[in-house]
Amino acid sequence: MRNRPTALVLYNWRGQWPMRRWEHQRIFAWKAYFPGRVVFLNIGFPFSPAWIAQLDPELVLVDATALAARYTRVGLGGLRRAMEVVPARSRRVAAPLDEFLGLRSLREVLVEARIDLLLTALDPALWDSVYPVAQRPFALRRFLTSYIDDALMRRASSDLTRRPIAVSYRAWEAPVWLGEMGVLKREVGLRAADWAKVRGWRADVAVDGERRLVGEAWMRLLAASRAVVGVEGGSSLVDPTGELPIALTPEAEIRAMSPRHLEAAATRTFQVLVEGDYSGVLEAGVHYQPVRRDLSDIEAALDLSRDPNRAQAMVDRAHAEIVASGRYSWRTVVREITDQVLA
Repeated sequence: MRNRPTALVLYNWRGQWPMRRWEHQRIFAWKAYFPGRVVFLNIGFPFSPAWIAQLDPELVLVDATALAARYTRVGLGGLRRAMEVVPARSRRVAAPLDEFLGLRSLREVLVEARIDLLLTALDPALWDSVYPVAQRPFALRRFLTSYIDDALMRRASSDLTRRPIAVSYRAWEAPVWLGEMGVLKREVGLRAADWAKVRGWRADVAVDGERRLVGEAWMRLLAASRAVVGVEGGSSLVDPTGELPIALTPEAEIRAMSPRHLEAAATRTFQVLVEGDYSGVLEAGVHYQPVRRDLSDIEAALDLSRDPNRAQAMVDRAHAEIVASGRYSWRTVVREITDQVLA
């Protein structure tokens, strides 16, 4: 390996601009924390495959957006052209975030691209069912949907009692194929808005995909809110072939902590969340106030956000253990992955 290795990050972006903060960080954090040169290639636009071979990277990271190119013939063709010319000696790392959609084609792409390490948001208990041992010629590593960058770690926040918004939330209009989890993503926001209305407090809640916030606008909303509600990201259905979703039991649902949960911890916002594992990062009653899946106790949980001592103690603890500790930082995870694949 060269003294300063080269990493190539493949992504596919022709969508909204500006990007959501966490999505931008997931792609471009490598530039800040990789111990060498980092080159980015957007395969959503025409490119010369020969250029990749000339670059001769030690590490190739295939971002979730590049893997999502498999949904279209043109997109899949671009991904294949890129991976076909990656030098044989390059270590190949892939990081999907949509492992409940088109699972069969995803597995085929990973094998065809000769991936060495798969960064997965799945609970390890699901690894063998989603990626059967006999069909995975790659190692697995649990990977969060987002991590904390240095700027987020340094972000200042005000005392909860000085914040003008009682509760905030944003959700897109979840499609039916997300199953029960899609219903929860919407219902938790509606119940929070009703709670604030009954008590005469201000809420800033939207569950229809409108009033969408990205970048600093979303961070400003969190910083102005005493509480934020939420649920794990994921789906109650899995689509193995791209044709017919299959329902999962709650125990087998594909769930993971959302980037917004880390952002709320960074802004010291009181989190009222549907109980879950949250990728093993957030602990119920320690870092967030849990509510039952039927939301029967959500009003009581939100009432606790008005207890200044209890709420402030919880958000300060979440910030210290999750944010300030550096355990879940991009700096840490990029170093660990680099050491693992380029050792």
